[in-house]
Amino acid sequence: MAPPQRQAPRRPSSTGSVPARRPSQANRPVSRPASPPATLTARAGPAEGQSFPLDGDELVIGRSADNPVSINDTSVSRKHALVRKTPDGWALSDLGSGNGTLLNGEPLADETALGEGDVITLGDTELEYSAAGATAEAQDAGAVGRRAPVRTARTLGRVDRPARGRPVRTSRQAEDPEAVRKKKRKILLIVGGVSVVMLAALVGGKAISQKQEMQAAAARAQLAAHQLEMATLFKEAKSLVRQGDWEGAQAKLRDMQETDPEYEPKQVENYLSRAANEIPAQKLLSDAAASLARGELALAHGALAKVKTTTQEAKLAELKSALDARAGEKIAEGRQFVSFASDLAKMEQLVAMCDDILVVRPDDRETMELKKQALNAIERIKNPSVAPVAPDTPWLEVQQRFRNGDAAGALSLAQACANKFSQCRAIEAQIKEFESKSKRLEDLSENDLVSLYQLDKKIAGGQSSELSKPVRTQLVSKLFVKASQAKTTQSWQRAIDYARKVLEAEPSHPGAQSILSEARNQAKDVYLRGYQLKETSPDEALRLFKEVLSMTPKDDETHQKAQRWITELSR
Repeated sequence: MAPPQRQAPRRPSSTGSVPARRPSQANRPVSRPASPPATLTARAGPAEGQSFPLDGDELVIGRSADNPVSINDTSVSRKHALVRKTPDGWALSDLGSGNGTLLNGEPLADETALGEGDVITLGDTELEYSAAGATAEAQDAGAVGRRAPVRTARTLGRVDRPARGRPVRTSRQAEDPEAVRKKKRKILLIVGGVSVVMLAALVGGKAISQKQEMQAAAARAQLAAHQLEMATLFKEAKSLVRQGDWEGAQAKLRDMQETDPEYEPKQVENYLSRAANEIPAQKLLSDAAASLARGELALAHGALAKVKTTTQEAKLAELKSALDARAGEKIAEGRQFVSFASDLAKMEQLVAMCDDILVVRPDDRETMELKKQALNAIERIKNPSVAPVAPDTPWLEVQQRFRNGDAAGALSLAQACANKFSQCRAIEAQIKEFESKSKRLEDLSENDLVSLYQLDKKIAGGQSSELSKPVRTQLVSKLFVKASQAKTTQSWQRAIDYARKVLEAEPSHPGAQSILSEARNQAKDVYLRGYQLKETSPDEALRLFKEVLSMTPKDDETHQKAQRWITELSR
């Protein structure tokens, strides 16, 4: 029997020992930079492209420059919305803005938590929310939770992974091919179903996103249309203001307040306040114009007096000027009534006319004189007391009646005695001439007025009658203008002559008295110059002393001194 063969010693297998395990890289803590803050990024509107980091606890969004999130957009309120940090992230709320706040196309009523990609709409501006910090933290948590693969000697270097409740499949465990095919079919079905679901979800999500975008676009379009409507109304209201139609402007402004109280509230309220003042003033101006057209001066004056403050100053000044001009026209009309002193209706009409004028010109002397004549005529007509006429001098009664302003009565008496007395016939002709010329005083020249004034004195027996007052007023007006012009050009002799004629017709005329007073002062200066030249230039001094005589009356002291030097120098 052969001895048993010795077996060769077995070499250690290269896989017979378990290699040392190295520390897994996956178990080491991951070092990441600090998480960036959440942000709001403008994707539409004037601030498009700007990004606003959310630092702090509460941030106000609005148009005001001092807001943490400041957006220069006129459709955004000054303090529009608020984002607040909560334990679960950031939340959004509206601050009572004029145009409201939309979150993903839906109006925001209460404070609502923000999620990744949410779109905030404020007027024409859209902000997209990004929770960048929260996303990074979630990624870090997932990285720490992963485990590295485990290698063992039994698997001969293959990598086995945790079975999660199922046994780890190795080369020793063969599976049934039919089971493998069934499993593959099942996996394919599952994958197909998941793909269909994902595709449906993708299509549905896209449809929802499109719907939200359409809603946001519709909201923006609606807001733009509203802003355009309000701007158009405001423009029309301001145009009406420029045209002076304050009532129309007020109606437009009230429509604006009812439609959108938040649209330019200060400007709208300012215009309404002005309209509340201008509308009554405009009505008063219209009433004054209507009264003026009817010739009712007192009513027009009263309406204008009630207008205190207004932007319609040009219209107010125009009406005041027209009122004053109409008063002057009425005075001229009143003069025409003087020749109808025996007509009770005419005299009463003249009194009413004078009362109307005196409301506008309370100190007008001519109007007061016309009223006085009318009242005297009314008294004579209502209470006649004709003294018996002397049989041999009936013209004296004619002159008396004319002096009292009763031209019609004087003419009647003159005609009654004209057949017997030549004096009556002469006075009759003079009265007719006076009445004819008195009806066109405005057209008479200075010389015609002087002649008419002298005719009045002749009819009245050497005195001025009541009927001559309009003549004297017209004459004084023309003479004083010439006196003033002569004074301006230093033509003192002519100025003095005209001033003296004015005082002959109206002795108490202040303007004429002032010119004569200035002439006397001027005469003193001329006298002093002549006095200084009397030794060195006697001829020039003599000329100056003669000029003094023409500038002063005879009873004036300077006049008398100049006369003495003229006598002395003439020797």
